[in-house]
Amino acid sequence: MTSLDDELKNIPVSLCIRCKGAKLLCGKSACPIVSKVYLTKGIPVEINDVIGDSPPSVFVGQWGYPKVRIGPALPTQRGDTAIYERPDQWGKMSVDDIAKLRFSLYRGYKVLPISAPSDPNNYLLELHDLILSSNPVFSEIEYSSTDRKIDVSAESQPFGPGGYAKNFYHESSASNPRVEKIYYDTDLKAVDALELLYPETSIYTIEKVFSAGMLGKSRNRKIVPTRWSITAVDKTLSDQLIQMIRSFPEVEGNLYFHYKRIGNEYYILIMPGDYSFEMIELWNNGSIWTGPRESDGEGDFEKPERMVINPKIGGAFFAGKLPILEFLRKKENKGNILVIRLIDVDYTMPLGVWQVRENVKMAMQEETYLDSIDQFFEIIRMRRRVDLRAKSKTFEIVKLQRKITDYVN
Repeated sequence: MTSLDDELKNIPVSLCIRCKGAKLLCGKSACPIVSKVYLTKGIPVEINDVIGDSPPSVFVGQWGYPKVRIGPALPTQRGDTAIYERPDQWGKMSVDDIAKLRFSLYRGYKVLPISAPSDPNNYLLELHDLILSSNPVFSEIEYSSTDRKIDVSAESQPFGPGGYAKNFYHESSASNPRVEKIYYDTDLKAVDALELLYPETSIYTIEKVFSAGMLGKSRNRKIVPTRWSITAVDKTLSDQLIQMIRSFPEVEGNLYFHYKRIGNEYYILIMPGDYSFEMIELWNNGSIWTGPRESDGEGDFEKPERMVINPKIGGAFFAGKLPILEFLRKKENKGNILVIRLIDVDYTMPLGVWQVRENVKMAMQEETYLDSIDQFFEIIRMRRRVDLRAKSKTFEIVKLQRKITDYVN
């Protein structure tokens, strides 16, 4: 039997970094890295029903689009289960702790067309009622058949196993008044609804209501797969913040930030400028997508006249951008932004882009000043023994500007 290491030797590491198990760019029917995660977790899947308190939680798959699997998720636990859906409260948890928590969320689903929210049936209305709940809700799923695999994605936090729901029941609960008001406003555009909800409403709640087709004009409402909805919400909110901060004055000096957690290390620099954003990821040997192969990196760069729509590094691009733009909004400044993400062997499985968003948010809590972009890259070189200047479009532009200035002077 071919080992995973032998199998990966025939796949370019750059392909895995760009694919992250979602696009199957290697041509295989299933990602061998994700398949290994399935086999090593030992999650029980022979289940007939699940009873517990949903955080609340809902899962929407992407396979079969434009018909998708949609349904509730719940643990076999009663009481306050809200932490299952609150990545912002996972600060002291390890990769294994988070995986154990999320893999114990059992899914139930039925197949619906993505257009179902424009004329929702009773099942979808029950799901909407669950999502509107402001507290965990007692729920029960009875299965007609079960699915033996868990769900792992580079974009979304993982879910446990599940299957087709024969019956779904949940108790009534008090609703989140802010979300409920916007849910029943069927003349409000989805993009305007997101702006009204954020930041007072948790982004993890916003992702769920967006995914379940609960926002926008009634005739335009659609179900969005979970992993797609996360990126869509991050991008939409980021676009709104960019328009806002560009009217602010530039930052004074070069602001530097750093944070490290669960095998991910972030170096962030904000420099004076109108606006640009670059994010570079370096996946080191032994990390989830490299395995035994050599380290490799990828990155994306945007500026107002050329914005990134489909980043090579996936949803991490928008998840990393959002908390920095929120920082600049509060500071009432604009600037050119550079993010370096280094992923190490401790990051043993994909947990979703929430950890990019939360780790960058933590990094923004402590700022220092640097003399130059050279000093920024020198800090990384000294600490990590890697010089990433040649990979950075931002560095290239700064150096070119200096050369032009020197020539004019």
